[in-house]
Amino acid sequence: MFKYLNRKNDRVADLVTKARFMGKLNQEFLKNIPTPVNMHVQLAYINGNKLHVIADTPAWATKFRFMSAHIIPTLKKNIQYFQYVKEISVSTRPLKTREEKKKAISHRYISFEAKKCLESMANGLNNEGLQQSLRRLAKRHKQK
Repeated sequence: MFKYLNRKNDRVADLVTKARFMGKLNQEFLKNIPTPVNMHVQLAYINGNKLHVIADTPAWATKFRFMSAHIIPTLKKNIQYFQYVKEISVSTRPLKTREEKKKAISHRYISFEAKKCLESMANGLNNEGLQQSLRRLAKRHKQK
């Protein structure tokens, strides 16, 4: 890789340099974003006076948009590179792989007592549809 970086007037070297710079700038950006939002956004690019941010989900994008009025002055104050930023745009990126989707979905389980309670309620009902729903919920008990 170093042989590519040492060549003059090479687009690959320019691309690697830009990627490294954006990585460092993203780290500085995230240090100035409040927790837990900083765990769900990242800097995408800067175009003139517009900063573009990518969020994990639409919910985090909305939270970041509401905070942007307070974030811009903080960024201008703490990071020289953001002095001319006047506007922030936010978009979401879809989860790419099936494994990432599985990680994003948190499976919730119920306690053994809740399982018994749901089964008891299902047994005492005459409505078959509601019985099936309660029994399906009772199956969410995680056995140890």
